[in-house]
This record gives sequence, C-alpha cells and structure tokens, in this order.
Amino acid sequence: MKFGELLDQYMKTLGCTGKELSDRSGISSSIISRYRNSEREPQMDSESVTTLAHTLAAIAAEKNIENMSEETILSVFKEVLLSKSRDYEKFLDKFNILYEEMHLNMKEISAFTNFDTSFLYRIKSGERKTSDLPSFCDMIANYLSTFYSSYEDKKKMAGLLGVNYGSITEPNSYYSAICQWLLPGCDKSTAPLKIKQSSASDISQFLVKMDAFDLEDYIRVIHFDKIKVPTLPLHLPSTKTYYGIEKMREGELDFFKITVTSKTTEPIFMYSDMPMIDMAESNDFNKKWIFAIACSIKKGLHLNIIHSLDRPFEELLLGLEAWIPIYMTGQISPYYIPDQANPVYHHLNYVSGAAALCGESIEGTPLDGKYTLTNNKEDLAYFHRKAKHILSHAKPLMEIFDKTHPDKYQEFLKKDAQTPGQRKNILSSLPIYTISENLLDHILAANQINGSDAQIIRDYRASEAKRMQQKLEHCTITDEIALPSEQNYSDHPMLLSVSGCFYEHPLLYSYEDMMNHLKETQLYAKNHENYHLKRNDISAFRNIQIEIVQEQYVIVSKIKSPSIHFVIEHPTMVHALQNFTIPVIE
Repeated sequence: MKFGELLDQYMKTLGCTGKELSDRSGISSSIISRYRNSEREPQMDSESVTTLAHTLAAIAAEKNIENMSEETILSVFKEVLLSKSRDYEKFLDKFNILYEEMHLNMKEISAFTNFDTSFLYRIKSGERKTSDLPSFCDMIANYLSTFYSSYEDKKKMAGLLGVNYGSITEPNSYYSAICQWLLPGCDKSTAPLKIKQSSASDISQFLVKMDAFDLEDYIRVIHFDKIKVPTLPLHLPSTKTYYGIEKMREGELDFFKITVTSKTTEPIFMYSDMPMIDMAESNDFNKKWIFAIACSIKKGLHLNIIHSLDRPFEELLLGLEAWIPIYMTGQISPYYIPDQANPVYHHLNYVSGAAALCGESIEGTPLDGKYTLTNNKEDLAYFHRKAKHILSHAKPLMEIFDKTHPDKYQEFLKKDAQTPGQRKNILSSLPIYTISENLLDHILAANQINGSDAQIIRDYRASEAKRMQQKLEHCTITDEIALPSEQNYSDHPMLLSVSGCFYEHPLLYSYEDMMNHLKETQLYAKNHENYHLKRNDISAFRNIQIEIVQEQYVIVSKIKSPSIHFVIEHPTMVHALQNFTIPVIE
C-alpha cells in the first residue's frame, strides 16, 4: 500500500476533509492533496509524518474511535515508508549499474525527462530522491528503450536484466522488462508517459531530440570539420549485385563511395520505402552511413530525398530523426509522395552523377532483399529519367529556411501573416512581439549588443509586432510557456528568441527582466482579445519553439545550434504535432 492510500483511508474512516486536516495540522491543503493522490511522499523521519499522526490521533480521540493512537498511526506510516525506502535503495543500485554499464548520457536524459541535469546527478548519488519513483522508472525505461535499441545495446541490456535477448526484441516488451527490473511490480498504467502508444508520444521523443541537437557538438562527434573527402576513385564492376541485409548495407555504402570519389557535382536523388528498422539495427552501418552522407555534403553535393511516410509512425520518425542533423546543413530538399498505399513490394532508388543503386524486397522477408549497383552510362541515364519522373509525383515534405536565404523566410512570414486559422504556439522563451522598446534596449545593452546587430534585432522586433497584429485580425492565438523559478534561474536562465532574424548570439536577461517581460506580455493579452497567454508547470523545450496553424501546417523553429525553421505540411506530421501536449511531471 502507498502512503497516500493509507492517509486517504485514515481520513475516510475519521470523516475528515482535506481542509480540516490542513487547518489542524498546519500542513497546506495542496501538500495534503498531493500526499493523498500519491503525487508526493514525505520522508520517513520528517516532521510532516509525526504531525499527521498526532493530528489524526487527536481527531480519532474526539470521535471516540479506538485503535488509532498516535503511536499506532505513526508506526503504520513508518512501516509503509520504510518499505518504499528499501525499494528506492534497490532502484538506486540498479540505476547506477545502468549508468556505468550502458554509459548513459545525463544531458540526453535531462532533455528527454525535463529534469535538470544537476538534479539527475543528485538522484544518482543519493543526495536527492524523486517523489514519484514509478513515474521516474517509467521515464528511464522510455529513454533506454528509445536511445538504446540497437542489436548490440539490447544484447548487453539482456545480460543486465537477466533475460533472453529474444524476449526484448519488441519495443513494448523491451520497455516493460527495463521498468520491471528497475522497480518490480511497477504499475505503468499510472505512469505519466507511455511508449509506442500514440503518434503524440512518438512526436514528443522526436521533438526532444531536435531540441537537444547541437550542430557544433555533432560536427565535433563525427569530426566533420576534419573530414577529408576521398579523391581516389573507387573501381567496381560496372554492375554489382547484393543479396540480404548485410550485403544490402554494403551496397548503400558502395554507392556513396563511388559518388564521393568521382568528379561529379550533380545532386544525389534518394528514394526508399524499404523498412527502416532492419537497416538501422547495426550501429556500425549507421555510423558509416552518416559519414558517407557527411562526405557528400562536405563535397558540396545537394540531396533530393523522397521520404516514404506511409509507413508505421514509429518508422516514419525513426527515418526523420536520422535526417535531423543533415537538415541543419541546408543542402537537403525533402519530399514525400501523397496517397501512397502501404507497400508489400518495397523499392529503393538512389542515383548520382556517378552511380545508381536500385533495390527490392518483400514485406517481412528482408533476408531475401536484393540491391543492384551500376555505373553503366545507359543505366545512369535511365535512372536519372526515373528520378525526374518520381519527383514529378512528389510534394515537399517541409520547407527549410536557414541563414543562407533569410529573404525567403521573410517572404514566407508575410504569407503566413495572411493565413487564417486558429493558432497555438509552444514557446521556450517569452515572445519578442510583446516586449517594449525600452526593455529590449536594456537587454541589448546588458548583453553588449550594439551597432548594426542591435538595429537588426530592433527591426526584427518591430516586424514581428506588426506581423502579430495582422494575424490577430483574423486568428485566435494562444502562447503556451513555462518560466523558470527564481531559485533555478541561475542554472537555466531564459534567452530572448531572435531566431526569426537568424541571430544566434545568446541574449540573456536577468530574472527581473524576465518578470518585467512577463508583465508586458500579460498586458499585451489584456489589450488584445484574440491573444491568450497560458502558463505551464514545466518547460517542454529549451531550444525550439512550435507554431501550429490548426489543420494546415506547423512551424518548428530552432533557436540556436543552428538557427533554422522547418515548415511542415504533411498531414500525418501536422496531426501529431498539433495533438502534442507538454508532459506534466512532478
């Protein structure tokens, strides 16, 4: 039995309301409510436990209810809490084993769970305790089953969990095994997060990864700045055939080797509706594939890629996640083919100026798949014509705007301001269109931003205020935001977002400045009946903002690393994004 269930049972037996217990104990009614709902538990030796036992015993004595002395109630309270304490110690040991053996990344866990990194380290060391252990275990299990899902990771995890690899091949069984190992008997039906339950939860993980992505870190990890594009041409037979998963992976890498080492500067065309999971199971292949793409981009080649989105949502996002870093380069034009039925017969078509790769497989039989690589001139001409015909049936998956073409983004924003429809914005910082000129000048001065840079930001603020005014004439707009507390502000100060003008230097402002900006935003809402400000309990993201135009398109804007904007129109993605809700976590 949980402490909250026990407290609730005592209160019902005594006919005691939360307000009465609060008034008599001096413990706030909100804390008592959280205790009863098991959203929070007191420490076993805390004053709150003693106070509650004393107050409940006093009420029992007044109502002549026997066997409810202070000593009895306190003993039962501590017995329940001691049991929970033992569970916590076991969890902590296992959490530390996972951290060491799986080389967990606290920064990634922080982004995924919305807990501060420092708080997670204090949990690991035992300095702090999470108030809702089942929910915390659920989040860790979600994180692990999402980020550690390769064959090698699952084999290693199976050894730690003491289970057979075959029992954790499916995402849900993998997640459940981790959850049960961390906290036996964990009732995941009460946990705030679910795995693979809906497109909304999948899109949450996708957005978390986009939020955490840092292009400079990525460049360092893959040593992009040190990549030397091979110049010695790769000599292969004019035609080569590959059978089965392992050889098919080899075929994809050979295609890129031929393309990168050739003298061609023609764009690369890529289309595949092959199942993603089969190819993505090998970490070694994934690293080499990313390196091959990086070499193509380093060489200056543009990539026209048609994403196959009429596949299970999990696979859809798996593919898009792999492309997130590549999108940030500005050398990608993504497309999709609408109204494409789920295929039984899968195809792949890649073509560059130097080689073509075509492939096929039947649903559910990847080992019988086949790829053919060719550099025959007649074949290349055919595959280029084929690529052109396929592109004629495709639609842009998203428009991508970066600092290389700021004028194109401004053209889009002008068009967007005239687009009717209900709107919701999920913000990671207060909007620049509500800030006063005086407060903006103060922040610019505090950040030592002057001259032409300062004027660019002032002009951007003015244009955003004008654009917002235009939208409010025909739209209802709700801005959702969570603000850091004063206590945590030094660890996670808010940045003023100026990503719309592609200015990436961080504009920090003090807690006092943030509160003044909040007052100005609240005043803006008061003066504009179509504008609403909604404050959330927890911040979903720190580096992306989302503008949703219901049933039409979604703008996902990354504030820095790099500053870039994605305008997504694909119906499945739009539906998932507009139904995304910020998780509320204790």
